Amino acid sequence: MLITPDISALSYKRQLAKRFDRASLSYDSYADFQKIVLDRLFAILPLSQADVVVDLGTGTGQALGILSEKLTPKCNIALDLSPQMLAVASEHFSALQNTHYVCADAERLPLQDKSCDLVFSSLAIQWCLSPLDLFKELCRVTKPGGYVVFSTLSQGSMPEISKAWRGLDNKEHVHQYMTLDALVDCVEASELNLLSSELSDISMWFDSPESAIYSLKKVGASLIASDGDKPISPSKWKAFLLEYEKQRNEFGIPLSYQVSFVVAQRPISI
Repeated sequence: MLITPDISALSYKRQLAKRFDRASLSYDSYADFQKIVLDRLFAILPLSQADVVVDLGTGTGQALGILSEKLTPKCNIALDLSPQMLAVASEHFSALQNTHYVCADAERLPLQDKSCDLVFSSLAIQWCLSPLDLFKELCRVTKPGGYVVFSTLSQGSMPEISKAWRGLDNKEHVHQYMTLDALVDCVEASELNLLSSELSDISMWFDSPESAIYSLKKVGASLIASDGDKPISPSKWKAFLLEYEKQRNEFGIPLSYQVSFVVAQRPISI
């Protein structure tokens, strides 16, 4: 969950969907970080079979094939806010049986109560606005004894970008994410039982500052904010890239993330 300025939820969600629509065709070519996180999330799956699985924020469907292979679900629901992402996913995985593509908001799921054995989500729920409401919704649709397994960006992600901007104007220019402790509090307040939580530092390296920023922009996750209501000028953007270049080391240009990995379960008794 990200901390955003005051903005109407509907306007924010529309902007978000459009941004991921634009990234739908470039996503897979730039999603190296996302693939690393996804592999780690698969490694902590707490079950080996599930009848009904939801891939929340499916994007281009990178998780769909493995979820289908590992869990052999009778119903696999690929859910995303972006219709273009879903179009790419459905094209990539047209051969998958029992898979349904649903364009919907994670905070208002069009799913029945107690209907899902697993809600799985990798690097998607950070875009939601109300964490407590989100986890209450995930608890609602999960069967008693079912699981919610997710990864999300946490506080301290992309400090290199913040540092570069602070070198120019002492402003962050990037969204701020929740701490793992705050995230866990929301999970537990939703009546889900927390089974495990881990915060992991994942670093990526690029040959240029432009490449680092492209790794965000081309997957729809560009976090570079405008300067007030004005777009950032070409001269200021060039100055930002020069400032970011100062962080180059023997491995290249760094871009690092704090990623929370969480496994929760709906109690049998509710």
